[in-house]
Amino acid sequence: MKILLVCAGGMSTSLIVEKMKREIEKRKIEDIKVDANTIEELEQVIDDYDIVMVGPQIRYKEPYIKSLCAQRGKKYTIIPPAIYGAVDSAKILDLAINLINN
Repeated sequence: MKILLVCAGGMSTSLIVEKMKREIEKRKIEDIKVDANTIEELEQVIDDYDIVMVGPQIRYKEPYIKSLCAQRGKKYTIIPPAIYGAVDSAKILDLAINLINN
């Protein structure tokens, strides 16, 4: 599974990605890869990923993201502000795993 986190500038999601990588390693999961990018780059990179996870600060872009993901057959979710703000990589990873399994 390949997960892409997107936000406005990529800074906050980059921090989350690093913590998620440590969580993935801690859980000894070998088939999950995670990256971060900006919303502006989403259209160019979306085909490389299975899931798009969106920072809550760009929730207003959801109609665009929903449409793009539907066109490309990708799943997406808006990361809840509470777990995003807490940089809770375990809960964000669980969210991604649940999304791909449902």
